[in-house]
Amino acid sequence: MPIANRLAAGAFAGALAVPCFHQPVAAILGALGLFPAPAFALPGLWRGMAFSMLWGLLFLWLRPRLARLPLALAGALYGATVPIAYLFLVMAPWRGFPVAYGMPPHLMGAVVLAHAAFGFGIAAWLALLRGGLLGRWLARGAE
Repeated sequence: MPIANRLAAGAFAGALAVPCFHQPVAAILGALGLFPAPAFALPGLWRGMAFSMLWGLLFLWLRPRLARLPLALAGALYGATVPIAYLFLVMAPWRGFPVAYGMPPHLMGAVVLAHAAFGFGIAAWLALLRGGLLGRWLARGAE
């Protein structure tokens, strides 16, 4: 697959992993009182989808280093570690909050679970884009 198409697929996978995987898990956990933010809230959803395009690109860059793991497991581990480390250790203090936004452990676990679903979603979308009709179209390149 040409590099431009791979980058487009990574960005697309990252963006769509939010509404298709992260937010449904967040909604279920929120209904159980275990998720600290409302799911499918539009300003946050759009911002999350835009920023997640970068997470999809980073997963593409890291994927060869995780080649020993199945794609789905690599995605879930990626989602549960890399974006979480950034969210808890960089974003929270940068915005003036304590590390991990000062959440109790059970809420932190729910956030990690939702982000694991997000990483799994990136992997699932990449697998879908690589195979099937859309994957064949992307593999052809720009014609």
